[in-house]
Amino acid sequence: MTELRASMNILVIKQTSLGDVVHATAALRAIRRAHPDAHITVLTSTSARDVFRHNPDVDLLLAFDRYRVKSHWWRQPSWTLAHFRETFRAVRKRHYDLAFDLQGSWKTVIFLWAARARVRFVKGRWWFARKFRQPQLHALAEMAGVLALAGIEAGSQQMTLCISTAEEAAVTARLEALGAAARRLVVFCPLTRWPTKNWPIDRFVGLAAKLPADCFVVFAGVEADRAAIAGASAKLPSARGGSLAGELSLLEFFALIHQADAVVTGDSLALHVAQALHRPLVALFGPTDEGRVGPRGEDSVVVRARVDCRRCYRRRHCPRNCIDRVSVDQVAGALARVLHPA
Repeated sequence: MTELRASMNILVIKQTSLGDVVHATAALRAIRRAHPDAHITVLTSTSARDVFRHNPDVDLLLAFDRYRVKSHWWRQPSWTLAHFRETFRAVRKRHYDLAFDLQGSWKTVIFLWAARARVRFVKGRWWFARKFRQPQLHALAEMAGVLALAGIEAGSQQMTLCISTAEEAAVTARLEALGAAARRLVVFCPLTRWPTKNWPIDRFVGLAAKLPADCFVVFAGVEADRAAIAGASAKLPSARGGSLAGELSLLEFFALIHQADAVVTGDSLALHVAQALHRPLVALFGPTDEGRVGPRGEDSVVVRARVDCRRCYRRRHCPRNCIDRVSVDQVAGALARVLHPA
């Protein structure tokens, strides 16, 4: 390991996706343990910065609006160039002893390349940095491999999400308004960004009907999913559940998961948030590999209908439609295992 001075500047780059950004909080915890006096700068996307907003391991938070750049670069080329210049300027304001790119796409390594860093480390095979790439590993383990290049031990690889009392109180008030007070809270997150990951939403309604009478179901999701989720949740009696889809900020969504007695979700942000907050979890897997991105806690159960699923990673259409083979009874059984008695 290279000898480094006690007080250091360290850059960490991780922009997408939200679940992967949550994973990166484990790497930050390890970096902080290894270098407690370091000044740590994090460069993320504007959509993900709330993941780090209250994180004590972050000293300076920078944001790059990668989604606006992706959708508007040809409409607003002047703004796009100005935003790149502004972000480059912010990244280059400091000299870094260590700089890590935990993503390794060209949209992130341009900032790693531009950073004024003594040593650079990257997840991938980029020529200008010390590199680590083993995609068959779990995502947390692969990030740990990048840290190991700098002599940093990953430790327990525990993710860290910090939620303010204001966000907790706001969610508590919403739950009380729904009628969830003094009930065991089960959060359903039925929709993901990939149609092939989605368990049929009507089966979540069937699952809710099998829950004990003291449980209250809350459906959650993003604004784009509000109508579909509202249609499903409306099939439940109001005394049994409701929907907060499209009504919560990112940090309020974290607070909702934090207050849950159990979470049922596909391979999505909710899975990683539940893991970070130590909430009992049932994770439904179809085209993606739970060995690379799935939960690893004792209070987590992975449900997959087919042992011969090819983990095809197809986003829009899977000819085998593996996740559709998961039955309500399978998920109900898994939920009973993690839903602790009142």
